[in-house]
Amino acid sequence: MESIANTINYLSLEGIPWVLLAWIGLIIFRPFATLVHEIGHLIPAVILTKKEVLIRVGQSGKSWQGKFRSILWEISFINGREGFTGYDKGSLSKLGLIVVISGGIISSLMMSIISGWQIFGNQFTTLAEVILVSWFCANSLVLIRSLLPVRLKPTATFPEGPPSDGLELKRIIFGKKI
Repeated sequence: MESIANTINYLSLEGIPWVLLAWIGLIIFRPFATLVHEIGHLIPAVILTKKEVLIRVGQSGKSWQGKFRSILWEISFINGREGFTGYDKGSLSKLGLIVVISGGIISSLMMSIISGWQIFGNQFTTLAEVILVSWFCANSLVLIRSLLPVRLKPTATFPEGPPSDGLELKRIIFGKKI
């Protein structure tokens, strides 16, 4: 089988199409990586709370919407880097909040580890490897973005910018106001 590590020189004309394809894949996979991250919040939120839980990926409004038991969902490919999981925070203890917030970080970390392990541990065709690299990068970017204790880019829902998971964890653990 052909493999990137053995046959492609990215810094040549031969490598340019593969690098461009990897960038396109990163853009395409970003909403799906955000969905994986938000599902990481969703699962413990559904287990630990009694009320409905909302999961949203992408821009609110122009989205596919639905309901399954106590889960409301909205998915849009517009601004796919935006994600939100809404749940009854007031009903959770400090430990419960930490578990729900950490769930997204853990799911992004696990997806990055699994896809990275596949990339470096197996031989794939060049196309399959480029697709896996795009998936790895999309999940890794979501992971890094969620870990940094900062306010993210303002959105219509959060005009001041939503707090990252890292910033929320910092506030909960150290009692800092965000």
